[in-house]
Amino acid sequence: MEGKSCLRWGILATGRIAENFAKDLLIDPTTREVTDVAHALIGVASSRSEEAASAFLDKVHAPSSCRAYGNYGDLVNSSEIDIVYIATPHSHHFQNAMLALEAGKHVLCEKALTVNAQQAKKLFVTAVQKQLFLMEGLWTRFQPAGVQVRRLLRDGTIGVVTRIFADNSLGMNPCNFPADDRMVKKELAGGALLDCRHASSWLSRNHTDKKAVGVYSIHWVLQALQNENRRPTEIYSIMSKYPATGVDETTTIMMKFPAATGDGPEVHAIAAASLRAATNSDGKGPAVRIQGDRGEIQIFGWPWCPSKLRVVQREQGFGNVGVARELTNLIPGGAHGLCFEADEAARCIREGRLQSAEMPWAESLVVMEIMDAVRKEMGLSFPDEIESLAYPVELHSKLN
Repeated sequence: MEGKSCLRWGILATGRIAENFAKDLLIDPTTREVTDVAHALIGVASSRSEEAASAFLDKVHAPSSCRAYGNYGDLVNSSEIDIVYIATPHSHHFQNAMLALEAGKHVLCEKALTVNAQQAKKLFVTAVQKQLFLMEGLWTRFQPAGVQVRRLLRDGTIGVVTRIFADNSLGMNPCNFPADDRMVKKELAGGALLDCRHASSWLSRNHTDKKAVGVYSIHWVLQALQNENRRPTEIYSIMSKYPATGVDETTTIMMKFPAATGDGPEVHAIAAASLRAATNSDGKGPAVRIQGDRGEIQIFGWPWCPSKLRVVQREQGFGNVGVARELTNLIPGGAHGLCFEADEAARCIREGRLQSAEMPWAESLVVMEIMDAVRKEMGLSFPDEIESLAYPVELHSKLN
């Protein structure tokens, strides 16, 4: 159709999340009723070898024209690639994103965007200097569930938001990760708070779908507030550490946010993440509850890819039972759900925007600032090389 654009993608890393993203890119966008943008998978790079990248291409049934790279530098310097999707662990995101930006490539980077807020700021400055698009890959934000939740909030369906509960906990039983497992390894910024991409790899090895953990809880809180510059005025946290490595095993954060208007209520929020505890042991309760003065929105399933939304609207008065309605079948076309953030990136780049209005840099920064504050209060630090603002820094861990 006229005005349709095709975005040419390169992927850094060959793990499970990269596999799901590649498969989603290869799905015809019309299956999700998208007709204004299209995607082409041009290349995939492995830090281990070209053979590993080739095996990945075979696994995802990539077109024969798609090229395998044995290092990240060659991929980001390809003139045939417009944008790089960074699917490495977040310990490596800053270095990998800088590599792509310095090579003149737009960037979609998995969450958490970086290890700390200062790294995120440097990426934003670099993107502005280079006039390149950059977005944290919070796929939940662009899935139909996320879009619908924001629409309900904008429409005032539950009134003024007063309280938010968001929990994203794996419930590993037994919780006995080896000390060198990426989920709990300090050199890869493991643990419940920051870790999300690592959990994907661990879960896939254990025949469990998708991923986790802490970043999603904080993002759901901020998404419910409908203002990317709304920072908490108070933050309190408690943390239990994984004995073998010292990363966080369970983290709970209590926050207070200012009122949306001068005469409105302050907002209380609890964001929790755990490797050991479970969000939903019986599979029936909500993982996220957004409560307003006229009802609440309940989000079921894993918080990163909800399976159901439930909207409860209350009558006036004390303790009245509300009227509920449910929304299901939230991911169409047999996709994993990562395709929606790719569509957003394509539209932003086509329109010459450096950031997405739906996942702005300001919100990514608030998330990093919250996690920095929690880590400082709880005494959780990571090795200097992955906290550094220096670029380039050669990180010692070989990835995929």
